[in-house]
Amino acid sequence: MGEGIFIMLTCYYLDNVDSDPRLPHDSGKPVDYSAVLALGVEHWHIPVSADGRYPEVDAIMEQRGYHYHDFVTLNKEALGDALESTLDGFYEEHMHEFEESRYITEGYGYWDIREHPTENWIRFKVGPGDLVILPPGMFHRFTLDEKTDLSSVRMFLHEPSRVALPRGEKAEKSSYRIDYLKRIAAE
Repeated sequence: MGEGIFIMLTCYYLDNVDSDPRLPHDSGKPVDYSAVLALGVEHWHIPVSADGRYPEVDAIMEQRGYHYHDFVTLNKEALGDALESTLDGFYEEHMHEFEESRYITEGYGYWDIREHPTENWIRFKVGPGDLVILPPGMFHRFTLDEKTDLSSVRMFLHEPSRVALPRGEKAEKSSYRIDYLKRIAAE
């Protein structure tokens, strides 16, 4: 954990009801925060600064070797008609061959991650001040909450990349997926 305020994420199994993914979909079955961390998720809570400066976030970026960041806003005003297709893309189950790192500055969203080896979906809500890093090779998806308005800082090792491998044979055979499974099995 970083130097931020220690606040645990509320984690639970997804109810798998086929309706608007922006709803909480809480099954009533909690998941212990430590189990989410054991799957490789890293989380800090660093209060959002009124002056837009985030020295703790910058320190984490430097420690991890990130050399690039940008700001993204997901709402109707910023994306217009492209909002729904953008959210659909985020909600398709996928993995990356790099860490996915986000610091939320405004609004709320949900990360869904695959529990291994059960393949159950675990959901946790993020909001202002949450910095979440998902490891390479972890299957996940993301959506906003019902208010459909979120701003965040995206962090990358180099130039921004949204290259995602959808769940399937290619992703399952990726060396990043294989390394991820070995890493969490050793924990």
